[in-house]
Amino acid sequence: MNEEILKVLEMVREGKISPEDGEKLLSAMGTEAPAKKTGKKNSMLRVRVDVKDPDKKEQARVNVNVPLLLAKKAVGLMSFIPKDTKKELSEQGINLDEINVKELIELFEDGEISEELVNVDTGDDVQGAKVRVYVD
Repeated sequence: MNEEILKVLEMVREGKISPEDGEKLLSAMGTEAPAKKTGKKNSMLRVRVDVKDPDKKEQARVNVNVPLLLAKKAVGLMSFIPKDTKKELSEQGINLDEINVKELIELFEDGEISEELVNVDTGDDVQGAKVRVYVD
């Protein structure tokens, strides 16, 4: 693999650019992105938030990594949600009993859902925020 490809992949891994931007860079270089399916299971749910504001000295950067194995083990915690809360959610069209969280996590692990779950860019290069939620 040449040095430019490795640099782009490193920037994606570090969260400096989104996977989509990395794919665009690789395409512009005349190189296709490596195939996602490697036989290896995804193991992390990642949340990345970067906020830029030139008026503030401190810049916000949030990196949350949740092991999918931990999420799968915690599925049973949904049974502790109070019935009143479930009823209120149901009245709003959200039926928690219909959501098979364990199956959803397995889809993430197996790479069957590989797109970013959340990809939000607001503002511009000087002041704004980027939010990414994805599995890898």
